[in-house]
Amino acid sequence: MARTRWTPWLRGALAALCTAVVAPAPVEAQSQPLWVPPRTALPSPEDERLDGALDHELWELTAQGRYFEALSAAERLLELRQRVLGPEHLQTALAAIWAASHSRRVAEYHKAASLLERVLALLERERIPGDLLFAEVGALALVYREMGDFRRAEALYRRLLAEHALVGSSGDDALRGLAALAKAQGDLDRAALLYERLLAAQEKENARNRSEGAKLDSHELGAALDNLAEVYRLQGSHPRAEALFRRAVSILERWSGGPELSLATCLDHQALLYQDMGDDARAEPLFQRALAIREKELGPTHPDVAEPMAHLAALYRDRKQYGRAEATFRRALSLLQQALGPEHPRVAECEGALEGLALAQGKLREALTLRLAAVSAEDRHLTRLLTSGAEREKRAFLGRLEPSTSAAISLHAISAPKNAEAAALALTTVLRRKARALDAMADSLASLRRSMTRQDQALLDRLGEIDAELSARAYRDPAGQRARVQALEEEREGVEAEVSRRSAAFRAEQRPVLLAEVQAAIPEDAALIELFAYRPYQPRATQRDRLGEPRYVAYVLRRKGGPAFADLGEVKPIDAAVEELRRALSDPSRDPTRLARGLDAQLMAKVRPLLGPARKLLISPDGALSLLPFGALIDEDQRSLLERYEITYLTTGRDLLRLTAPAEPGQALVVIADPAFDGGAPAPRSGKEPCSWDCQAQRGVDLSRLRFLPLPGTAKEAAEVGAKLTGARVLTGASATEGAVKGLARPRILHIATHGFFLPAASAPAPARHGLDAVARAAVAASVSEVDSALLRSGLAFAGANLRESGGDDGVLTAAEVSGLDLSGTQLVVLSACDTGVGEPSHGEGVQGLRRALVIAGAETQVMSLWRIGDQATRHLMTAYYDRLASGRARSGALREAQLSLKGQPDTAHPFYWAAFIVSGNGGPLRGGPLLRAASKPQTDPVEPVRPGPRGCACEVQGGAAGGAPRLDLAAGLAAGLAAAARRRRAGSRAARRSANAG
Repeated sequence: MARTRWTPWLRGALAALCTAVVAPAPVEAQSQPLWVPPRTALPSPEDERLDGALDHELWELTAQGRYFEALSAAERLLELRQRVLGPEHLQTALAAIWAASHSRRVAEYHKAASLLERVLALLERERIPGDLLFAEVGALALVYREMGDFRRAEALYRRLLAEHALVGSSGDDALRGLAALAKAQGDLDRAALLYERLLAAQEKENARNRSEGAKLDSHELGAALDNLAEVYRLQGSHPRAEALFRRAVSILERWSGGPELSLATCLDHQALLYQDMGDDARAEPLFQRALAIREKELGPTHPDVAEPMAHLAALYRDRKQYGRAEATFRRALSLLQQALGPEHPRVAECEGALEGLALAQGKLREALTLRLAAVSAEDRHLTRLLTSGAEREKRAFLGRLEPSTSAAISLHAISAPKNAEAAALALTTVLRRKARALDAMADSLASLRRSMTRQDQALLDRLGEIDAELSARAYRDPAGQRARVQALEEEREGVEAEVSRRSAAFRAEQRPVLLAEVQAAIPEDAALIELFAYRPYQPRATQRDRLGEPRYVAYVLRRKGGPAFADLGEVKPIDAAVEELRRALSDPSRDPTRLARGLDAQLMAKVRPLLGPARKLLISPDGALSLLPFGALIDEDQRSLLERYEITYLTTGRDLLRLTAPAEPGQALVVIADPAFDGGAPAPRSGKEPCSWDCQAQRGVDLSRLRFLPLPGTAKEAAEVGAKLTGARVLTGASATEGAVKGLARPRILHIATHGFFLPAASAPAPARHGLDAVARAAVAASVSEVDSALLRSGLAFAGANLRESGGDDGVLTAAEVSGLDLSGTQLVVLSACDTGVGEPSHGEGVQGLRRALVIAGAETQVMSLWRIGDQATRHLMTAYYDRLASGRARSGALREAQLSLKGQPDTAHPFYWAAFIVSGNGGPLRGGPLLRAASKPQTDPVEPVRPGPRGCACEVQGGAAGGAPRLDLAAGLAAGLAAAARRRRAGSRAARRSANAG
């Protein structure tokens, strides 16, 4: 399309429309259209009439703030123009901008982003000049900001700053966007600095205008004062905020000809300040004045009238003027429903406020109805949102729902603990929302693998390539890698979004989870224990004190009967007790009995009365409880829970539905063990352990060292396990490579015995369980300061890991790379290594690390460890485990019996030896015919006792390369080694291209 086709129209048309989209102020609609572009007549008279009618309807609905209806008109107009004029015509682009604008207003963020991305690409191809492109980039940045994609929003705002600098303009809009972005992220200090910079620029401009004869301070100065004052309010700097608000109001009141809506926004913010200060007498008239201005400017039915109206209603509620509060809230709800549709997040928020009001008045039935409506609307909106976008965007939106989830639990646990409907609503809310982002990514990849077109395969291949390069670059010099890592992460999110888009049709068919369906999937002799951290909601408290300190709650559901619950107490002391117990369990020199009994009294003693005759526990933990081996707790009879129960761990109780329809089992049985970490053949065996007489090798690397020591016990383990698996493929030594794991496709059983590791985040102090001294913590922090993802900070070591060379790979398989494996038919993955079940506990989303990666990859059951483990004891445990599996025991039951066998021996009675491993996922029997040979005679050779070393483990991992080279810390070693591996990969790729070209 020729450029001349755009030039007569574009500046006015796009500037008018984009201004409405990009404006950061709460009030965006104008009472009259800014500019109506001339229209090219459509070829068909009928299409021409329809186009004119839709165009008129769109303008009218937008002016009235009826965005939900306007979106329908915009989409019909866009469809018409795409069909008649083509996707790259100007009028089609204008319709796309309208559709994007209204999609954003009704919280269809991904739809808005997709439309604006297409329009922006078109403008760039046509080389549209500066200001029009700036507006479109700003519009897209605003969408990214509101959808929670802060990284992409910031990149666009910074692009705007750079492009404004090229043309010599100030870039105030870009700075304002960055400030609003920082505010949205909760970084109020940065927001204040940016707004202060903007204010200084406006003061300078205002002084220049005064010197040239201007009689009034500028409207822009008043808006800048308001923005900064609002940040000061949020920081709690009330005197500074009040002074700026007074000045801003004075300027905006004197401004003649300017939009009074800016004054209304400032008055609303000032009223919130006085409400924060407890001065309701000064707040109320300001709220009322802001409301009157908006009603005058926009009309009484416009949705932006609802904001000061809701603030006024909240003030009445805090004063206990419940009648006035309810009437005002209901009017605001009616406006929002009409303008934004019944499922918009603002509608759900208003319904939640009315629910709290009903609870404060003791109207339980009404409160239940309102909370159910809010939760249902949010869940329908959530289902639509999860069908697109990258995982980080999904998790960001789920984070916004946390207050609503807490309110649903509080309604039952605090306000109506004996009400069955409230209990069902609370548990259903948890079942629908817990780990939803994880499920969305796992479902997307699974559905893509099932369809597997050539385009799908290329997409998955690219995802694997990105993860491999991210893993290779993650621990290099941060200053040198930051730009490339950020580019890779952005590309990965784009690929994730495309994966979601391609699988959207599959997930769009999913229905909301029903409590009855989950209940029907619970075995007769089992009980589901859903643990969740929530913030108690106090409906009679003031706005500032409405949410209390986080607490754990346990919901118990059996196959028959309604859900039961127990309040477990505040999160902080329980998490501290979990951490202290974990330290004791992972140190065989300490007696953990007192701690295990104390934590049981805090947790399971309150749950046991709800379990009835159940002897199988399906535990879905949350937060730090995800790292707790519940079987090591000790009850009031001084018995470990391992002796009383068979325990299986779930990410969420919703997993039970997935397990009722598992994937078709794979075929291969694979054992990978005893990798040659130095490359070539395994290190020579001297007949002795690689440490002194009183310790064993640990299946985990001391994170302050590079060297991975041989694990002689894993060679024996591989032989014993391999002998029990019919037709097993056993890979050891130089064959136990990272590439061999990546080359697997849907094995039925995968057993890996090697070193595992989990690096703590640089932003947090290294937990004591990692056994790092101050120097080691500093080294790790320096190495991973740029590694945000826990999936890049956990992994497994394979052949060549000490050389960072393993058949084209670097010998370290990170969890990010594990997530890209195809394990959809894998019934059992056993990670016989250290810390494989450890990671970053994420509230509501499970453990970020290998555990999460295996779920995304599709593994049905995972057996993993929660601390560093002894080599010999683990071999005995694994041999006993497969003996039990061969005799027909279920996956969880077999591990329990194997653990009891170790617990019953004096040398291995300490939980250090038996409690580290857990079963997560499907704990039932293996399917698909005979997999295992008959059980051999149980191992009876003794296990040597372990005396702890200075880091709470059996020995220090030795450093230095072969030949006595000095020790290297993990940061420096990985930096150098992975850089060398990347150079070898690039050299190999160039050689392959030369060979192909020669051919």
